[in-house]
Amino acid sequence: MRFYLIQLLVFIGSHQLMYAQERPNTGNSGGKGQRPAIATVKGKVLDSKSNKAIPFASIALMNVRDSTIESGQLANEDGSFEMTNLPIGQYLLQINFMGYSPYASEKFVLSPRGSIQRDFGILYLDPRILELDEAVVVEQTSSLEMLIDRRVFNVGNDLSAAGGTASELLVNVPSVTVDIDGNVALRGSSQVQILIDGRPSGLSGSAQSAFLEQIPASSIDRIEVITNPSAKYDPDGMAGILNIILKKNKLQGFHGQAQATPGTGDNHNASLSLNYKGEKFSFFSSGSWNYRDQFREGETHRELTGVDSSAITDQIRDGGRINTSLNGRIGMEWYPSSTEIISWNVNVNQNEGTQTNIILNDESWDTGLAYNTQRNSEEISMGNGWDLDGSYRKEFDGNPMHFLSAQIRHSRSESESDEFIHEEVIDSPFFVVDTNLQGNQNVRTVAQIDFEKPLENDGKWEWGWKSNLSRKQDAIGYLSSDSSIWSNGLYIPVNPEARAFDFEYQEDVHAIYSTYGRKFGAWGVQAGLRAEQVFTTAIWENNQSFENDYFSLYPSFNLSKQRSEEVSWIASYSRRVNRPHGRSVSPFVDDSDSRNIRTGNPELRPEFTNSMEIGHQWSRQRMSITTSFFIKTTQDIIQRYSSIDDSGIRTSSWINQGSRQNEGLEVIAMMPFSKGGQFRVTGSVYHLQNTVGDVEFASDATGWSYNLNFFANQSLGADRAWKWQLNGMYRGPSITTQGQFNGYAFIDANLQRTLMDGELTLALKLSDVLNTREWSYISDFANLYQENRFKRESQNLFLTATWKIGKLEERRRGGAGRGDFEGGGGSDGMDF
Repeated sequence: MRFYLIQLLVFIGSHQLMYAQERPNTGNSGGKGQRPAIATVKGKVLDSKSNKAIPFASIALMNVRDSTIESGQLANEDGSFEMTNLPIGQYLLQINFMGYSPYASEKFVLSPRGSIQRDFGILYLDPRILELDEAVVVEQTSSLEMLIDRRVFNVGNDLSAAGGTASELLVNVPSVTVDIDGNVALRGSSQVQILIDGRPSGLSGSAQSAFLEQIPASSIDRIEVITNPSAKYDPDGMAGILNIILKKNKLQGFHGQAQATPGTGDNHNASLSLNYKGEKFSFFSSGSWNYRDQFREGETHRELTGVDSSAITDQIRDGGRINTSLNGRIGMEWYPSSTEIISWNVNVNQNEGTQTNIILNDESWDTGLAYNTQRNSEEISMGNGWDLDGSYRKEFDGNPMHFLSAQIRHSRSESESDEFIHEEVIDSPFFVVDTNLQGNQNVRTVAQIDFEKPLENDGKWEWGWKSNLSRKQDAIGYLSSDSSIWSNGLYIPVNPEARAFDFEYQEDVHAIYSTYGRKFGAWGVQAGLRAEQVFTTAIWENNQSFENDYFSLYPSFNLSKQRSEEVSWIASYSRRVNRPHGRSVSPFVDDSDSRNIRTGNPELRPEFTNSMEIGHQWSRQRMSITTSFFIKTTQDIIQRYSSIDDSGIRTSSWINQGSRQNEGLEVIAMMPFSKGGQFRVTGSVYHLQNTVGDVEFASDATGWSYNLNFFANQSLGADRAWKWQLNGMYRGPSITTQGQFNGYAFIDANLQRTLMDGELTLALKLSDVLNTREWSYISDFANLYQENRFKRESQNLFLTATWKIGKLEERRRGGAGRGDFEGGGGSDGMDF
């Protein structure tokens, strides 16, 4: 864990994120009289174990008289430092860096009578390491690192990782919300790009939320939240990027981990990882099994006002979903030289599920008519996927900041679902049967080259090329008729027959980018530009097609200033895009629910956002307060849109609908507890304004929303073998152009105990302690008023046992020759 902290800080320094600003040496020091500013202090900071430089270690020169900081800076990339124009006087030198024991010198005097120059030579910092027999444990970092350009959520300090999934872990990440269906939002916006090791996953299938529920939380190392990425990264995701970094093989020798989690309600999972690392090769593998049996329930109240009559419908939903998934990962790294890495890995997954639903409708019209119907449906689904990833990285001049990397990835996923529907009038012989058979295939190939070179004044130049070729094919079989008859509350089709619908969506994105940044004293500047040419083609039945080719530029700009070691500022701008995809572009008309018809729009255009942000951070030791103010403006927003006719049939589709502007303020406060604990609270307030233009059944909407998130944990006992954790959130209500989404809240509780010198860990988790996690919204437009409430099983008790396998040896702190960098998947490139 310590290495990637070093790597993160290296990139922060190279991108001008943190700049030590020397105090002005005006010769006046708190009324102590004029002192000549003619002295110099210098030296070099190295790791005592590896003899490697420690870049960006914090250097502070303390005045012995009043214990103030006379001057300070961060060490250079080679570990060297030099402070000049210092007033003569008596001083102490202090050096600090995360993961190392601090250094403090003896008192020394800078004076013309003795010497006005002090050269400390080589200064060694000792890694903070606690030895447990044969195991080595590096000091655990804070659960959340507040870096100036991003927030890094370290999973190792979160008890929710034991036996949970990626979706369950994301709810603890500040700025992120996850609803009961697993849909992820960042700062209130669902338009967020989710990356796995810095790259889009090809295994997501038709539902991103289902994919996240298949990733075991125990396989995740950290999650990076990047709200304004540089031009180096794909501009997809209006709200920003969530980069999920999986654990890497960084420990020498053979080691691994086995985990098993039984849970109430027949919800269980298990995982196993085995790894070996040598001098020239590393091998890693992991596998996981997940079984979920969850109930789903809901209620709907609908009031329809027609021209001649009105109706009230009450609907009760009851059902469940059983899902089983298997995931596997295997790969290796080869180190042909001390500056090269060649790696490959294969990921595979398989899942199957059964979902049942019972819907009871009680419909009453003011004409005296009344209908009671029951709709039973069963959907059987299965899917599988794989991706193959190969990469090469070459470092130059022995500098990990100067490199060339190349990568190619090919992925394929397939899924099938068979839905069978039986709808009947209660206490009547009338009934309707329907079926919906779907097959989906997704293929993606990604190739890219990235180059990075450090320049003078802590500068950096980057350039790269990337091509992303994707294909999506849908094959649907269904029953259809040209007409239907309304009878006793049912639409009965006349002479239905089997039909087929095929849809193909192709999208090729070719991009080049370049960024340049440097330091001007305490200021840091970085600018970048990304150019993309996109070719899009949609093809469906009867040779219908639609093409949408477009060229776009995506500039980015970042400005930062480090006022002191405790206070920093940042301002940033980027242009983002949300491209149409998935069900929103498929023109298939899904009328399996005769009262709610759904279809897509293959002629959707991308929506573009201009994103601006100003951030401030104050930190002292393990306490910090980070404040961010942001503004986003979006044109041609992609919005789900519904219309309804006089008989109560609701049709939903997608359109480009007007513009949107939202601004918000976010505050994140962190403070330590005694015995290694931590408390964190996040508060966000948003103002949203939607302008729909000339669109029927929708209106302009303006309103406020807010979120609150808290996290607390603490170790107990003299040996800290016990640990507790509480976390929860409240998501406030928000408006839409056709109604309002209501808020929800929940709290999770965890208790953990380590045994056998840390080799065995037992964790107990109670999710949704108060059983309050549910989703509800109001639709209010035209002649329709509708209230909806949905809930799926969220209150469960889990017991997780984790067993560490093998002998853990101290990891090397060298360069790429030992594979200690992330290979482009993590903060390598998630820059300023």
